[in-house]
Amino acid sequence: MSIQWVLVSGFLYSEIALALLLSIPWISCKRWHRIFNSSLVALIGSYVNWIFICFLSCLVVLFADSIREMYVYTGKDKQVDVAGASTPAAQEHILMRLFRAQRNFYITGISLFLLIVLRTMLTRVSRVARLEANYEAMQKQAVSAGSMNKKLLDENSALKKMTEGKEDMVEEVKKMEELKDQVKAAEKKAATSKADAEAMRKQSENLTMEYDRLLIEHQKLQDLITPSDKKDD
Repeated sequence: MSIQWVLVSGFLYSEIALALLLSIPWISCKRWHRIFNSSLVALIGSYVNWIFICFLSCLVVLFADSIREMYVYTGKDKQVDVAGASTPAAQEHILMRLFRAQRNFYITGISLFLLIVLRTMLTRVSRVARLEANYEAMQKQAVSAGSMNKKLLDENSALKKMTEGKEDMVEEVKKMEELKDQVKAAEKKAATSKADAEAMRKQSENLTMEYDRLLIEHQKLQDLITPSDKKDD
């Protein structure tokens, strides 16, 4: 087996091993995602498209070469028999070359098929891992939002209770202010009434004094008038 077919067979065995690893159920997609996000794999991943194209091109070339060899050596032993100049060694050599061509055909075909399948599997695993990570992040955000919402509801209910108590206090304060206003109005009315009463008292005193003065003057006039009448008699 030449060196290129040894490499292709080794690549085929590597693909089979990787496919088996990806098929193991207890290795989760999250762990594969961590492996893919490692520094070494991330460095290789930056060139993964070029690597895939190179391997794909090499496998396609080798696959075409194996088909060509199969086409060349298919039916050659019969042609040699018809010619009548063949030997058993020549027929064995032709059959051996045909067997190698068929072997190479199957190796390259399966390698090419597994390369496409593995690329699809790796893409799907990485996508599923990202979706799981996003789902876990969204779930954590939902849990934190729910706890925050519950906390806000508790604070809102506590504020409502405090507000209800404050509303009662505000109503009491309003009532006290109204009572104070009523007391002030009553005090103003009482002060006005007191002032009116004081004015009336002073007016009454003045009237009394004026009345007394008038009585005195009247008595003096009577006294003046009474002696003159007596003299006339």
